[in-house]
Amino acid sequence: MELNKTFKLAALSAAILTAPVMAEEPVYVTGGANLFLFDTEVHNLDSGLGPWLGLGYQIDDKWAVELDYNMADTDTRDLSPNVSADVSLLSLNGVYRYAPVGQNSLLVKAGLGKYELDAGAAGESTETVLKAGAGYEYYLQPNLSATFMWDLLYSTDESLIDSMPSIGLKYQFGSVKSSKPAKSEPVKQAPVKQEPLDSDSDGVANSQDMCADTPAGVRVNSQGCPFDRDADGVYDYMDECPATPAGARTDEKGCRVQLTETVSIDLYVSFPLNSSVIPSEYHDEIKKVADFMRQYPDTEVKLVGHTDSSGAASYNQMLSEKRAGKVGAYLVNQLGVDASRVTSTGEGENQPIASNDTKEGRAKNRRVTAEISATVTK
Repeated sequence: MELNKTFKLAALSAAILTAPVMAEEPVYVTGGANLFLFDTEVHNLDSGLGPWLGLGYQIDDKWAVELDYNMADTDTRDLSPNVSADVSLLSLNGVYRYAPVGQNSLLVKAGLGKYELDAGAAGESTETVLKAGAGYEYYLQPNLSATFMWDLLYSTDESLIDSMPSIGLKYQFGSVKSSKPAKSEPVKQAPVKQEPLDSDSDGVANSQDMCADTPAGVRVNSQGCPFDRDADGVYDYMDECPATPAGARTDEKGCRVQLTETVSIDLYVSFPLNSSVIPSEYHDEIKKVADFMRQYPDTEVKLVGHTDSSGAASYNQMLSEKRAGKVGAYLVNQLGVDASRVTSTGEGENQPIASNDTKEGRAKNRRVTAEISATVTK
């Protein structure tokens, strides 16, 4: 058994001595002192103090695999005189660190091993153990650290638990990240591009902003002005009535002006003899009617055509209707009034406003008239 123990120790020592050859690999060596604390009711052994050695491979910044060999000398408790005994543990372990390599960190370790107890003539035993422990690693230099561990050893053969505190030193070959951030060379800053001045932060530079005092958060167009979807002169963000009909009179809140009065406008268009062509001098008068109807979208217009008494009454009736229809068509097609708001009719020669016995009187009777009125609430 002593030869076997010496062989294992020599093999592990040889592996450690060859570690510098693999200095470019993430290899480390470790070792120190350990104390075996036995379950005395089963092993009948005093605590044993001894050395330990380890060889590890750092898989990444957090995980490593480690081969450990722990040894100690102790004495039996129930033999007289006491008999010296050797204990050794060869184990393969996975090691996890909570901080990357090069930084002080808590460690946890778990593995499987062979536990050998040799009391000479008093006998020897070998047990399979599960090993689990935790500890702390403190960096003394970039490649050198101190370790403090406490491992529990669970024997699968005898269902008992021993413990093994240890201290040691660990040397990591190759480059190791320092626990202190490395000094970095000052980075030359690229020239900062000067952004155009935008006083109201609406995304439109002052040089192009036609509304340079827009409140924060208001959507703007390419000129930097807020939107006004119903074109009533009140920006959408202030408009309490955002769908006002086009041309309607509005107040400062963007809502239609409501009146408590009767509003009206008269239309009088005179026609040449036996004609339904609107004389050009009356175009402006008809436009006034269209403007009035846009200001008051609830109004409607009824156009009435008239003739003088020249000719047959049936012809005059047709001509009066045609004259009223021509004025209605001009309102709809030329001035954009909704056709549903325009009606026309003819009265023929039945409603003269002057004598048909004179040329002047007959000229006044050839006409189209309209009176638009609406009572609205202010």
